[in-house]
Amino acid sequence: MMKDDYPTLLFKTDTRAISLKKALEFWEESAGSLYDFNIFQTNEFHTTHCTFRFGEVLLTHCASVAQRLSRSNYRIGADGYDHFEIQFFIDGRWRRHDGREENYAGPGDVIVHDAAQAHAGSASNFCNLTLFVPRPLLARLLINPDEHNMRVLAAHEPMVGLLRNHIDSLFRILPQLDEKQAATLVAPTLELIAAALNGVPREDSIQGIAGAQLASIRRYIDGHALEPDLSPFRIAANFTISLRKLAYLFSNDGGVASYIQERRLNMARSALRDPAQAHKSIGEIGLEHGFTYPHNFTRAFQRLYCITPRETRAVAQRHRMAGTSESQNWFDRASQWGR
Repeated sequence: MMKDDYPTLLFKTDTRAISLKKALEFWEESAGSLYDFNIFQTNEFHTTHCTFRFGEVLLTHCASVAQRLSRSNYRIGADGYDHFEIQFFIDGRWRRHDGREENYAGPGDVIVHDAAQAHAGSASNFCNLTLFVPRPLLARLLINPDEHNMRVLAAHEPMVGLLRNHIDSLFRILPQLDEKQAATLVAPTLELIAAALNGVPREDSIQGIAGAQLASIRRYIDGHALEPDLSPFRIAANFTISLRKLAYLFSNDGGVASYIQERRLNMARSALRDPAQAHKSIGEIGLEHGFTYPHNFTRAFQRLYCITPRETRAVAQRHRMAGTSESQNWFDRASQWGR
């Protein structure tokens, strides 16, 4: 494992030059920091890995063997990583495995993973390029930022081709740039990603005026989630729509009340990991996020994240005591790979 004299290069490695044990330890450190994985033929495992950083974005070129990768609600609740992965396969195929719908991707297709949502898939022997983008950078540019997890954008779409060519060009040019030059590429890259995600039609989402209305309502909820009087009645009145129309718009989210509760739980999860709020009790944090009774807070939190609020706080405290970062953008940990 080594790092060249390029300021944008975090590290690169070819595990065929080291023992199988060391190679698997590296995979546990890198891929295993985000996913539970199952390598189909462990004794044949190897990977070549190269990661660049420009601004707050990571770009990784990876080739490896067939395996299954999953990110559970438990992991999301425990580590709190919150970013998007924009990935396209150069070789190999990917298949969705969450039991909800069949979805496949092959060479040239773009796959989107949302680290704040559970997902599962498998890949054949593969080679791919992946952009890791912190949520705050990209979400503000997306019409419906929470609706892209495990989405596949077909290679034949013109916008997908433009994005794929851009990512490939980034990988080729980043070694030649200094950090300041590289940082100037962040904004146009994000705008191109957003243009592709917003512009490529999809059959599984609400379209047109209804889709724009849903996006506006979600932004309203996110901005007022902690207000005690936020309710379906208030939202419907604010947007001059019926409760039936509101229920239809949020039918894929289990209803608007369910969406509100999930946003509150997401905020509570961040508060539980925040060292500045370590003096607050679990009950206080629950109350601040709309739960009058601690047992209701614990039950709802555990149902969503498969981990209790107390356990979430304990995990964060252990990380701090060990001196390891719990940065929500995950890059602090990635910068330690291979060391």
